[in-house]
Amino acid sequence: MNEVNEMSDEERKELCQKLVREYPYMILEILKPATRHPGGYHPGPGQASPDWCVCRHCREMPTQVERQCCGKENCVTLLPDFQVLILDEGVLALARLYRRGILVFDDEADIRKANRHQAYRQFVLWTYGRLIAGDRRVVPSCSVWKIRDRFPDPFGQYTGFKPSRLG
Repeated sequence: MNEVNEMSDEERKELCQKLVREYPYMILEILKPATRHPGGYHPGPGQASPDWCVCRHCREMPTQVERQCCGKENCVTLLPDFQVLILDEGVLALARLYRRGILVFDDEADIRKANRHQAYRQFVLWTYGRLIAGDRRVVPSCSVWKIRDRFPDPFGQYTGFKPSRLG
């Protein structure tokens, strides 16, 4: 803090611009806290569960294919394993590092988006095991919203399920 306080206004402006370029999600986090979701599809956790939900932790989904529940009265999102394997940032960072090493690609600049996408991959691996190329599975609504609540998009914009292009 002392270093920032000792900077000139121009130096602080340059620092802010560098931060926005390098970590754009941070400025959104500061200006619009993650608790707000202006726009996009993000029903709150306090709403009644849809009639297709068994576990009572699902929320409505925008498409029919995404309207799936874990099917358990004791929701999978309440299991300690879910907290560690799916929501723990250290586990997700390690999984992203491993995946990046194998596939040789740059990590997503928005850490919440990177964590969210890795959490979906972790859930699929945890639930179904390793899938072959083109085999995609729908993540249950309860799990999707637990992940989205933990790693929200500041604008509530989510891609949703994409079916395989391999047919």
